[in-house]
Amino acid sequence: YVPLDSAVTTTSGDTYNIDPSITYIKGNNRHSLKTRYLKVINDNSTKGSDSGQDNESETYYSDYQWQKNLEEYGLRVTVGTTNEIVYARSDLFNGKSNRANNSLYTQFDKKYGRLNISLGARYENFKLTSNEKYEIDGKSINTFSAGRPIFRTGLNYQLAEATYVRGSWGQGYRFPSMAELFISTEIAKGIWVYPNASLKPENGWSAELGIKQGLKVGNWMGYLDVAGFLMRYDDMMEFTFAKWEEGDGLDGIGFKSVNIGETQISGLELSVSGGGKITNAITMNILAGYTYMEPISLTPDDVYITAFNGNDLTYTYSSSDPSVLKYRYKHIAKIDAELIYKKLSLGGSLRYNDFMKNIDAIF
Repeated sequence: YVPLDSAVTTTSGDTYNIDPSITYIKGNNRHSLKTRYLKVINDNSTKGSDSGQDNESETYYSDYQWQKNLEEYGLRVTVGTTNEIVYARSDLFNGKSNRANNSLYTQFDKKYGRLNISLGARYENFKLTSNEKYEIDGKSINTFSAGRPIFRTGLNYQLAEATYVRGSWGQGYRFPSMAELFISTEIAKGIWVYPNASLKPENGWSAELGIKQGLKVGNWMGYLDVAGFLMRYDDMMEFTFAKWEEGDGLDGIGFKSVNIGETQISGLELSVSGGGKITNAITMNILAGYTYMEPISLTPDDVYITAFNGNDLTYTYSSSDPSVLKYRYKHIAKIDAELIYKKLSLGGSLRYNDFMKNIDAIF
């Protein structure tokens, strides 16, 4: 495929990381520390000239975890802290910016015979600082921060020798990325992606109920897994196409990440994994799955933002088919098969997506 303006963008760069880690065990106490230093450099050019889309970043990451088994109570206690700092410089994200993500977490795992119970809590705090200041609610600021606690719980029961039933519920929280807040670039002639420093974090919860069954047929062994899931989001973030800035014709038109309100994704997932011998010398491994999803907006007729030209955007107004969320699939299937002969392996994979029903209405 050739772009309309024949402007192919090429990227060259370097990525490297160093991952020191240490684990110390004494009695029923287990201490572990995982760290990472990650450096990314991307040099982008279009038709051999600089396209103003270069970026580089340094990431410092650490995760400390203490775990203790209280065998007399059948209880395992886990406590830890995760910290990440990112220093970024990018033409796309309006210069220099840095992000800090700090969290404290704990989890309790209790075993009652064939029943395992998990309870966990985590406090997340995000802080992002931009080199450029933005006007938000009448204030000129360049620092954005948010934090909140989230909780999760899960049950797993061994119904039979190779049959497991599980259920889980957990909260989620996502702070806007640097790209969603600050990106500013021309992705096609006259079509831009615009920053939105007023984005709110998205949060929600998810629940799952599933059963996993072990299978054995001759010398073939594997698992069949069936699960139903439900996810709910508040202030979900999504790139939306509209006129966002002043200008004539196509000027000011493009994409911007905005909060679109309440959404829900429900569905069913089926997966099969296993392997066995075809002959004495050849083994086959298979991993296959199918997912059915119903991704919908729960507030399709609520105005979530007003574009520069005064258009009040609702999910119904901005969508080609508002019955599903934009740029989503309802049916996804995939299979991965591998043949192994001594030290030689040959594999193939196939993925199927159904028709994408909903895109931005203007397209």
